[in-house]
Amino acid sequence: MTVGEYLPRGHVSYARVMNPMRDDNGRPLAWRTFAAEQSEVDAMSKWADLLDDKPDVDVRVGTIEPAVAATLARLLRDHTATPTECFFLVWEGYAHMRADLRKATSIMLMPERRMHVLAGDLADGAEPFEETAGGRSAQWWIPADGVWAVGNDLYGASVYVSGTEQLISAILAADDIEAYRASASMQIVAEEWAS
Repeated sequence: MTVGEYLPRGHVSYARVMNPMRDDNGRPLAWRTFAAEQSEVDAMSKWADLLDDKPDVDVRVGTIEPAVAATLARLLRDHTATPTECFFLVWEGYAHMRADLRKATSIMLMPERRMHVLAGDLADGAEPFEETAGGRSAQWWIPADGVWAVGNDLYGASVYVSGTEQLISAILAADDIEAYRASASMQIVAEEWAS
């Protein structure tokens, strides 16, 4: 599947935002820092390819890391006319989901993923939906005006964002997240998508 097929059509620019890797002490590591001189990191990089003979590292999948989510929420707010009217999708199969969310309407998303649809202010996207501290956040964020979209699959160690060129440029310029320019025709990194 391509990035353009994964995210809503009609957007002109795309980015891949990396969840940070974490060392065995839980410290965040940028992919580019972790790769160092071993290889160059870009929108097509696979985190598993960076692990050769390295100390134990981990990357969270199926969620947007809290610090990344907070930065995205801040940047996205300036690029929608409906920041208080956003929709969030959460896979229904996650354990520890708050009981009140399990009653939300659900839709089917490719490939056969049933997702609960939640609504609220853009800031709500960064909030955990699980009962446990530091739990997962919503995987998909879309404002009511549809001018951008954020998508992260169950197996995704990174997040794909589509929208205006101004939005994507702001994401790429942010110094507190790691992001790379993607394109509509780029294939979703295989390790981040399983059907």
